Amino acid sequence: MKKIITIFLICIYNFSNGQELKSHSFIKKESNIVDGTHETKIIITESEIILKNYANNKTNDLIRIIERSEMKPYNGINCIWYYCISTEKNLFRGDYRKSIFIYDKVGKNIVFADFASEIDIYWTKFLL
Repeated sequence: MKKIITIFLICIYNFSNGQELKSHSFIKKESNIVDGTHETKIIITESEIILKNYANNKTNDLIRIIERSEMKPYNGINCIWYYCISTEKNLFRGDYRKSIFIYDKVGKNIVFADFASEIDIYWTKFLL
């Protein structure tokens, strides 16, 4: 009888702790591919990245401040990763929006990951 109760308690313990795991399947991802038909100029300086005519229905510039950059692989190719934050605080969350730009010189594209929240990630691929 003690063995059955012990096994039952172990099963309950494992089941309850299994609910606490974080799953990436809940992350909302949206992706776009921007090619030569769209007029978006990308300016990369030492301190910021500017996407011309990108925000607010392609009428305003999107500006991100570069926090750090590093060279590391992406899809098996060494790329420059730019870790950025927005210039303005989010009104609802009270923090800065985070972004990552991955510059692939070989494939001639830039991948832009914009983290609206911990759940919402918006991906855009710019073909150069």
